[in-house]
Amino acid sequence: MTGKEKRSSSVRRDGRRHITRFNKNKQHDFPICPICGKSVRDILTAIALDSTKEPAHFDCIVRKIAEHEELQQREKIVYLGKGSFGIIQYKKGKSGFVVRKRIQYEENEKDPDWRKKISEELKNR
Repeated sequence: MTGKEKRSSSVRRDGRRHITRFNKNKQHDFPICPICGKSVRDILTAIALDSTKEPAHFDCIVRKIAEHEELQQREKIVYLGKGSFGIIQYKKGKSGFVVRKRIQYEENEKDPDWRKKISEELKNR
């Protein structure tokens, strides 16, 4: 490791350490979240904004959905997968939940260009 790199480590579930190296001199062009205006550093968890298809923070999308949906007691917004979110309702007195409403946020047919680019970069590693 050279002196120009910063080192970060974390512990995996299996107890082993995972070490990530960041090069201080490398320019990172992170996209800007159109909702909050901050950079989207974890692009793998980004969601395409409905109107512009630009990458937005996952949490910003959840907050945006919450603004338009009325949540009842024991309800929560969760990610269901493949670009869809859901409002789940926990059962009273029992373990488990039901999906009260499904919200298809991203289009399934076509991935945004920024997601295709990331996929290609990950394949070439």
